[in-house]
Amino acid sequence: MKSSSRIFIALALAAVCAIPASAQRSSRNRRGAVGADGGASVAKGRDAMVQIDTPARPGGMSLVSAPNFQYQVQGALMGPVGGKPRKWIVLEMKYTTQAKWQDELTFHWHILLDSKQAKEKDPKNPVAPYSYYNADIRYVDIKQGSHAACVCLPPSVPERFGEPVTVTVLITNKEGDELALHTENQFGKLPEGKWWERDDMMNQWKDKAGKNMIERRQGLVDRSKTPFALINSSDYELVQ
Repeated sequence: MKSSSRIFIALALAAVCAIPASAQRSSRNRRGAVGADGGASVAKGRDAMVQIDTPARPGGMSLVSAPNFQYQVQGALMGPVGGKPRKWIVLEMKYTTQAKWQDELTFHWHILLDSKQAKEKDPKNPVAPYSYYNADIRYVDIKQGSHAACVCLPPSVPERFGEPVTVTVLITNKEGDELALHTENQFGKLPEGKWWERDDMMNQWKDKAGKNMIERRQGLVDRSKTPFALINSSDYELVQ
């Protein structure tokens, strides 16, 4: 091989190596604007904005009776078994998107319940002063405009563990970019930002007996898994 050819190849290799690693990655994984040819459908700039119009409210206003459906079973009309309707915790919010389309948005819900508001306390088996629930609800194919998002807890939860005093919603896109964060708080003094990640609150905060003040629990679900699924269903996007 001639020396001139070797020099040309060496210079070409040096030029490739000089390209920053981030630029090389971006050429492989393009993150274009919504609808960009060849790019992922990720909104940027003003398009990425998600505005929370009406946040989910904590307190007694979140307690709602489920719709009462009646149906026939072997000739008998089935109605409520317990008589008085029981209350669900229903946390609903309204939001607006700016992009023509968003491939997906994930709503990260973080809820804190106060046991002092529990309606059916058991003195023999007291629960922790506060209960923490969380859920990640992912919506897909979100059209530009106004929408609603909602999560629920069944009647046994407010009856035993109390009413919500803190509701935080973090909204992210498909790339994990944080687009909105909002907290409604009746708890008292609360750490700013992502309080559920604070070890001093979630793990180190204990009562005089050394027990955790906050207990992590499960059961927070999207409304599509509840009797409320059929109400104003067109206001909600498809849950993935």
